[in-house]
Order: sequence, then structure tokens, then C-alpha cells
Amino acid sequence: MNKFQLNFLLIVLGLVPFFLKAQKSSLDSMIIISTGEYKPSVADANKINENPVVLDSTKKLPVKSYSIATKKINPAYTIDPVTPAQMMGEPLKKLYNSLAKGGFGTYTTPYLEFWHNSSRSKEYAYGVHFKHLSSASTLKNYGFAGMSDNQIGLYGKKFLKEHSLIGNFDYSRNGVHFYGYDADLISLSKKETAQHFNYFGANAELLSHYSKLSRFNHDIKLGFYNVSDAYKMSENNIRANGYVQTTIEKELIKVNALVDHYNFKSPFDTVNNTIIAANPNFIADGEKYHASLGIMATLDIQGATKFYFHPNVEASYNIFDDIIVPYAGVNGGVRKNSFKTITDENPFVASNLALKNTVTKFDLYGGLKGTLSSSIAYNVRVSYAAMGNMLLYVNDTTYPANCFQAIYDDGNVLNFRGEVIYQLREKLRIVIVADYYNYKMKHEIRAWYKPQVKLNVAANYNLSDKIIVKADVFYLDSQYAKTFASGDDSTSKKVVAEELKGLVDLNVGAEYRYTKRLGFFVNINNIANVRYLRYINYPTQRFSVMGGLSYAF
Repeated sequence: MNKFQLNFLLIVLGLVPFFLKAQKSSLDSMIIISTGEYKPSVADANKINENPVVLDSTKKLPVKSYSIATKKINPAYTIDPVTPAQMMGEPLKKLYNSLAKGGFGTYTTPYLEFWHNSSRSKEYAYGVHFKHLSSASTLKNYGFAGMSDNQIGLYGKKFLKEHSLIGNFDYSRNGVHFYGYDADLISLSKKETAQHFNYFGANAELLSHYSKLSRFNHDIKLGFYNVSDAYKMSENNIRANGYVQTTIEKELIKVNALVDHYNFKSPFDTVNNTIIAANPNFIADGEKYHASLGIMATLDIQGATKFYFHPNVEASYNIFDDIIVPYAGVNGGVRKNSFKTITDENPFVASNLALKNTVTKFDLYGGLKGTLSSSIAYNVRVSYAAMGNMLLYVNDTTYPANCFQAIYDDGNVLNFRGEVIYQLREKLRIVIVADYYNYKMKHEIRAWYKPQVKLNVAANYNLSDKIIVKADVFYLDSQYAKTFASGDDSTSKKVVAEELKGLVDLNVGAEYRYTKRLGFFVNINNIANVRYLRYINYPTQRFSVMGGLSYAF
């Protein structure tokens, strides 16, 4: 191999890497010209000494200065006075001074009632009331059962600066007949069975209206009445009662007081009875609680003088927003049983009554009350009381017309009571009251004429003050009358408790107000047409209807 061939081979071998790199760089072609021997060399590097410069294309605008020339301007402006805001009250409704109602019903029952009242006044108020209701009722196999109820009343009120002076006069004459006998076996005239009660009463009251609670607010009442009957029995009563209250350190101190005296005269005897009572109370109210701590001190002067001391305590706590309010308490006292109070409850009693006062030795109670919504309120209560001289009735067989005597016995009473009230604005109101009693008497085998269960449902519906519907249902459980049967021998008698079956009574009344002055009404009683006994041998009427009209002027 000559020198030329050797040089050529070296050149080819030296260019092989460049061919490989050229292929990787995707070069299309390469031309190599070489003459003579290859002498690789690197040229000297020259540094470029120039820094990069960024040209800002934003143009700066020159800031100009401004000045404001001030000048005072006095505009000619007149201010008009603004009328102060006033609260506008509702327009007063037109009142009619007088209202008359009249009607007629089955069993020859006329009805008439009249009211007259003064107009609106800031100085005084007065009124008069009259009522007549009678019936010529007859019951099959019983005596004449007619009755009458007549009342006249006057009242007045004078508004003073810080007091109200109130007074009233009342007269009534109520008549009944002792009809509880078998008319097929006994023949008695209406005059022989007639009984009537004449009542006259007057009352006065002075009531304070002090705005400051620290002052001695008071309510003082004075009353008198006389009642007499067809058998020359007469009772006079004078009564003074009231309270005085004030606050000490934001707590209320209240003292109730009573003096009650009656004189009962009969052709055979005279009975005087006086009750004097004082009841101081300390009353505290907080955001959640209410507490009343007091005592009842009583003098019972009837022949012998007896002194009674009873607690008068009550406390309640609002657990949650008036929804659940538990409460508990204990109290006691003396209740008057007079000729008037007894005949108001049972007009078929004999006139020669034995009069004793009932003493509640203690009445321990507790329960829950509250509101379930804006429309529903409830009260659930349980109590246990020890009673002395509890008033009961028993038949007096010495009267051929069958009347009753008052007897007394000690006993304990357990009571469960529930109340629910539903009120939908002024449109609908429903009241439900249920009672359960358990009596345990000391001497008598039963609590005569006292049912164990009582239930009353009353509803009132007002449709646009145009149609008013009232309904009530009451239920009385079985009760017992004290009767006598022959004993082991002909001279002895044994007591027999005669059961009087329970009763349900449904009554409905409706009134249609044709105009604001004229209205029509109808009352339907004992819709179930059931004859039941409230007292033994004294049945009630069956289905009855009364209709009439009312007029305001």
C-alpha cells in the first residue's frame, strides 16, 4: 500500500463517526473536499460583550395639576312642619243599651229575660237584669213537678281616681214541688207539695287601683242577705271579706280576711254560726318559678268555739317555655253549710235542716299544666283530702212527699282530674273536664249521691258572629242512695245502698243573628231522650225543646 492509499484509508475511517452523526441529525447530504494531509484545528473564540436590553413600549403620560375654585351658595329653601304620627285605634262598635230574649218550650215552659246597661262612660256604669223561667211539668206516676225561677237584679259601678265603688241589689223567688212520690198511691195537691225560696241580697265593694305595687292595694267587700221559705224558715247572713297586699323588696305580701255570720231561725230552733278567718301569704315570683307560702287560721263559732290551723302552700316551676309546668301544694279550711248554700244545691231538702260546717283538714295536691300550642292548654291534677263533716243527703221518709235531710260524715277523698281547653281564635272553643273520685267514709257505707266519675264536654262555635252553636255533653257514673230495709226482726232496719244508674245527657243550642239587633235561638235538651235520676225518686224530663228570639235596642 503506497502512501496515497494509506492517507485515503485514514480519511475514510476518520469520517465514519461524522456519517453516523449526520444520519442521526437527518442530514440529507455532506460534501467533503480534502487536499493534502488533514490537520484539525480550532479557531479562537471571540466574546460578544453586549448585554440584552428590553425596550418598554409603554408611554408615560405627564400628570397635570388641577384646582377647584370654591364659592358659597345660599339657596332659598323653606321647611314645612311635619305632622307627628298618631296611633289610630279601632273604631268603637255601636252598643245597644238593652237586650230582650223570650221563648217558649215543651212542658209549658215560658221564658223571658231582659238586660239594660248604661252606655260607655269613664265615670260610672249601671244596669238592670230580669229573668223568668217556669214550667208546668208533669211526670207519669209522679207528683206535679212544676217549677219557677224569677230574678231581679240591679248593679252599679262608680270609677273614682284610684278606686272603684261597686254595689248590687238582688231579689229572687224560686219555686219547686216535692214530686218524688208515687201519685197512684198518694194523693197530694200542688199546694201541699209546693216549696219556694225568697231571697234578698245587697253587696258593696271598694277596689283600689294603685299603680305603685309598694302601696297597699285592697279589695274590701260587705254583703247581706235574707232567705226564707214556705215553711217559715228564715236565714240572715252578714259577711265581710277582702284582702290587702303590698310589695317588700319586690316580693308580694297578701293578707286575706273573712268574717261570716248567719242566723237560722225555724219554728223549732235558732242556730247561730260565725266563721272568722285570716290568711297571710308571702308570694314570690321568678323567671321560672312561682311560690306562695301562707297559713289559714280559722275560728268556727257554732255553739262551742273551735280553732283550726291549716297550711296554705303552693309552688310551681316552668320547665320549658310554659309547655311543662309542674306544681304542688297543700291547703285546708272551713266551708260554711247554711240554709242557702244547701238549698241552692238541693232544693228538695226538708226545712228543718241540721247545719254543720265542713272542715277540710288538709288537701294535698300536685300536677302538670301548660300549653301544647297557641290553641291547646292542659291541666292534669291528683289530690288527696281528709274531710270532716262532709255534707251528704238521705231520704226523709217522714214527709209523704219524699224530701231529703242533710247528714254529715268524715271521710277521705282521692281525686284525679284532667282538663283540656282548645281555643281557635274567637271561632271555636272546646273544654273537656274529667274527674275520678274515690271516697272512703268513716261511718256511712257510701258517699251518698256522689258519683265516682264525672265527664263534661262543652263546645262553642261562632261562624262570622252570625251563627253561634253551643253543645255540651255530661256523664255521671253510677251513684248510690241510702235506703232502708227490714232487718232480722220487725222492729229493726238495715241500710241498703241502692244504685242509681249512670247517665249521659246531650244538649245543643243554636242562635242565628238575622241582624245586629234581631236574632233567633233554639235549645234542645236531653237529645238521647233518657229519663234518669239525679236523686232517688226524682227523675228528670226527657227530650225537650225551646225556641225564641232576641232583640237589642
